[in-house]
Amino acid sequence: MKKLNNFTTTILPLNLSNVDTDQIMPKQFLKRVERSGYGEYLFFDWKKEADFPLNNNLYQNAKVLLAGENFGTGSSREHAPWGLQDWGFDAIISSKFADIFKLNSINIGLLPIEADESIIQQLFLKVNENPETEITVSVEKKEVQCEDIVFNFELDDFSQNRILNGIDKIDITLEYENKIKEFFDSRKPWKPKLV
Repeated sequence: MKKLNNFTTTILPLNLSNVDTDQIMPKQFLKRVERSGYGEYLFFDWKKEADFPLNNNLYQNAKVLLAGENFGTGSSREHAPWGLQDWGFDAIISSKFADIFKLNSINIGLLPIEADESIIQQLFLKVNENPETEITVSVEKKEVQCEDIVFNFELDDFSQNRILNGIDKIDITLEYENKIKEFFDSRKPWKPKLV
């Protein structure tokens, strides 16, 4: 998992509510077992429309996706955050995320930022007026700044530490490698072997 702290980028606006994981990553692309290579399938059906924001060259280098309310609803597929991250996004800003989507995102280091709906609408206005509007995200301060708009977001300390240091679930398990070894070594010889 890559480390993520402070970054400044442009914003890709997706002014739609209730965007579900079936649209973010359609079912026909779920057969792969790798975590990479999903970016090209992101919003596959919606990208067929020429005016869809992912098709606009103005937003090609955006690291922040600005979305409407209730982003990531639907099935719990991990492939949706994988596709968003593989496309190049480091953070998603919405006024509400589906719980499982939010957790799946944190687990791979994709930062879900919740903000009040009024702030979301102000950000949409700024990007619509100037597509080159930049936004600065600080994981360390749990803060977002876009010109005169500044707000803090909630992120528990454990998740913050994981994202700042690029620590995934395997890394967390390996922190207990000695204790795991002690457990295996202390098992009675007549008990079944755990591999």
